[in-house]
Amino acid sequence: MKTKFNKESRNLMIAMLLGDGSINSENGYRMTHCGKQKEYLQWKVNLLNNNGIRNSGISSYVSTKGYKVGETYYYTRLNINPFIKVLRRVFYKSTRKVIANRKMLNRLDALGLAIWFMDDGCLNHRGNFGIYVRIATCLPKEQLQIIIDYFNEVWNIKFYAISEGKGTFSLCCGTPNAIKFIDLVKPYVSQIPEMIYKISYNIDGRKRPVGPSGSKWEASDKDEDIVCSALQNAAVINGVEVTKPHEQ
Repeated sequence: MKTKFNKESRNLMIAMLLGDGSINSENGYRMTHCGKQKEYLQWKVNLLNNNGIRNSGISSYVSTKGYKVGETYYYTRLNINPFIKVLRRVFYKSTRKVIANRKMLNRLDALGLAIWFMDDGCLNHRGNFGIYVRIATCLPKEQLQIIIDYFNEVWNIKFYAISEGKGTFSLCCGTPNAIKFIDLVKPYVSQIPEMIYKISYNIDGRKRPVGPSGSKWEASDKDEDIVCSALQNAAVINGVEVTKPHEQ
């Protein structure tokens, strides 16, 4: 087990903060998951331990308010260290966490992307002919563009914006880029049995080839998304409005 806190440790803390991690005003870094994701949280704690990041281990509580009263949740807290204080200053503007920071995004590797995806992402099917990956960010469009540019320039994965309403947007990509993204994070997601569903898909019914990056098939990826939405008589994917090409 690693005991030295180093660059890899700091990068891991950044990755875990993008999704379900939070830092309060007193520099308390915490991650909470529902009962079904206890195994996933244990995997995170193991990563923390192996990278010299001291933490409280796993504790639990029963919700006493909200619409999930009576449900058990599991959480861990990181011991306060100077880097947590840095992250609080960088990521929080007033009380709101802002993840659209290119310098921080550049610190992510495939493991970091996998953690972000398992926290806030999902994989959905369009019948058996296509898939799309969605990562919930709920950011203003100009902030989301920073993340879109990051994925395009660093990983050659082309995400685009989908509206969440009230001026906020999340990330989405269709079949060719979704497959590329899933292949990138699969080695890490596959380590947690309860997360396998996030990388499992079947597109045996697909007639359109999934071409290599930069091919004409990749160029038509967003068109496929818009067509699928239009079939529902609205630019919507699972209830989420799609930003049309001329609006971007």
